[in-house]
Amino acid sequence: MRAFRFTAVFRVISRFSATFAVCGALCSCTIERAEETILATHANGAKKTSIWVYPNGEILKRNEWYSDGIKEYEIPYKDNEPDGEFKRWTGYGDLVLEGEYKKGLRHGKWISYYGGHFNKKKEAIRYYKEDHPVGDWEGWHFNGEKAFEEHYNENGDSVGVWKKWDENRTLVEENSCFESNEKGHFKKFAKSCKILESYECNSGEREGSYKLYYETFDAPDSTGESCNTAKIREEGVIDGCEGTMFPQTFYRANGSVIKKIEYQESDCGMVMSKTSWFDEQDKLLRETIFKNINHDGSEGYAYGFCEGTTNLFCAETSFVQYGYGVLDSSTLSQKDDFSQNVGQYKASIRYIKPDHKLLYEEYWDFDSTAKSAGQILLATRSFYPDSMGGKMASEGFWKYHFSKGSQRNGIWRNWYPSGILKDSLTYVNGERIGDQFSYDSTGKLTIHKTENGKNRPVIMHILGSER
Repeated sequence: MRAFRFTAVFRVISRFSATFAVCGALCSCTIERAEETILATHANGAKKTSIWVYPNGEILKRNEWYSDGIKEYEIPYKDNEPDGEFKRWTGYGDLVLEGEYKKGLRHGKWISYYGGHFNKKKEAIRYYKEDHPVGDWEGWHFNGEKAFEEHYNENGDSVGVWKKWDENRTLVEENSCFESNEKGHFKKFAKSCKILESYECNSGEREGSYKLYYETFDAPDSTGESCNTAKIREEGVIDGCEGTMFPQTFYRANGSVIKKIEYQESDCGMVMSKTSWFDEQDKLLRETIFKNINHDGSEGYAYGFCEGTTNLFCAETSFVQYGYGVLDSSTLSQKDDFSQNVGQYKASIRYIKPDHKLLYEEYWDFDSTAKSAGQILLATRSFYPDSMGGKMASEGFWKYHFSKGSQRNGIWRNWYPSGILKDSLTYVNGERIGDQFSYDSTGKLTIHKTENGKNRPVIMHILGSER
């Protein structure tokens, strides 16, 4: 909710107070009537800010106005600071906020309303004491259904369990992770009221266990009894050092385990020590035991399932600490489709993209001086499957720059499945510089141009004139 601050206005008002005090001293009689003084105007000349001041300099009230002359809000004053009933209106003259100031601070009940001609339909009720929140706050959706509830103690600290609902009165969030609560929790719910996420916290910080759930699209449970029951998708622990989530177990929708991860504690956080993959019958498919574990990471292999399955592998990587090592074998489910190329070149990452026919490989190295945890990309390649001839489809090289990371550098080439060169492009520090060639499927040169970098002139060569 918008808070109204009056520091700048006080400085202006103080000058007027002093002026009126002098005027009052020079007069032989006392004038009790307050007069309006305009402090600011809109661009069209209409008044924007005005105060009503008694001759002795005491301020009666302050008003703000819209450019069309409709009053925006009114603040009564006592002892030259806001004190009394406050009201604010929309540009149509509808009341949207009312509350009370006491000695310049928000105090007591404040009620906000939905704007427009809605007969003062309440949006929220909030309570204040000496300008900080206290008590039980409530809010409502436009249709009258409850939107939220919040709770504060006398010191303004968040306490208890806060809740949020949607327009259909379905619970969407529950939160008690506050500094004042030694043990709290957070829960997020779907439109069906089924739980989506939950985690524990300690004195407002995420710490303990967490769970993520599969989303369901059932009709909302009006009783709310089943909202906390859903199929677990992932669960793990939260590191108390940085609040990082470390997944331990991944589940299929049928409840069977996809993957388990074990960790070893480090100085601040945890490092993987073992990862296991399982099929739907809980049979072990892959297992990696990591070695040389320290605060920088570990060495081992990791695998990724193909899209739409939790039994077939379409990605693999070998990494050393936070940089990448070299794959010494392949465990891709479709590796036989690329038998001519798997292992032909050094590779740190190997994968098959969904709905793509090619096998992709990346070769990374480790450099302790690198900006991104020592990871340096050196080369990328792709290959056609054996059924299409098994030849290389593309090859490119990279150069590391401390401030910009890895950039394309050197010759980048693409080939047709037949092995005929499709194009040959030259890069220097990420920009195309030098001669660039393109060919048709018969190997005939179709384009020859010379580039000099981004946003610079390109020289097109007339084909047939070159000797």
